[in-house]
Amino acid sequence: MKVKQLLFGGLLFAAFSTVAIQSKAQTGLGVNAGVNFSNITGKDASDDYELKTGFQAGITYDIGIADEFVIQPGLSYVQNGTKIGGTIGDAADNPKLHLNYLQLPVTFQYQPELGTGKLLLGVGPYVGLGIGKIKGGNDDFSGKVDWDEANIKKFDAGGKLLVGYQLSNGLNLNLNANLGLVKLSDTDNPPTTNNTSFGVTVGYKF
Repeated sequence: MKVKQLLFGGLLFAAFSTVAIQSKAQTGLGVNAGVNFSNITGKDASDDYELKTGFQAGITYDIGIADEFVIQPGLSYVQNGTKIGGTIGDAADNPKLHLNYLQLPVTFQYQPELGTGKLLLGVGPYVGLGIGKIKGGNDDFSGKVDWDEANIKKFDAGGKLLVGYQLSNGLNLNLNANLGLVKLSDTDNPPTTNNTSFGVTVGYKF
């Protein structure tokens, strides 16, 4: 676990170090918000796990490194988790597991001009930290527990993909996907389950 944290930390440090030396690069602050569709996947994931609808919002900062290429660090609030088919006892149908994170993504983007705006194509790593408590259930059944009590790691990390389009006035529409690479379970012999999600955001570049 510590080795993975060091590897991702080193990758992020390298990315920010590259950003720091671009003194003549074009920069741009952005904000975005939208819907997030998440699930828990992996070879040990239950067949009853289904997509859960949540929310995501964040800020980004473009720093140009070459013509039409930027590095974009950001900070996002992301609602992950899953919807579980069937029932939990007699309490509720289709309960939900809510896992909320603060994510720090760093994407390397190609932004060529297309029409009157820009095409946005990005890929890169992200790290996440679970916040608040884990919530399970729906309107008929709910409960909150600490992450360690549920044997779920607060630390998450993985890869991010982004495809979008930005208008000349700064408005943009993005499709994004996150693939978690860290096992969710915090037990001695953790099952292979990971966070996965995709979503749509509307944003504005200042």
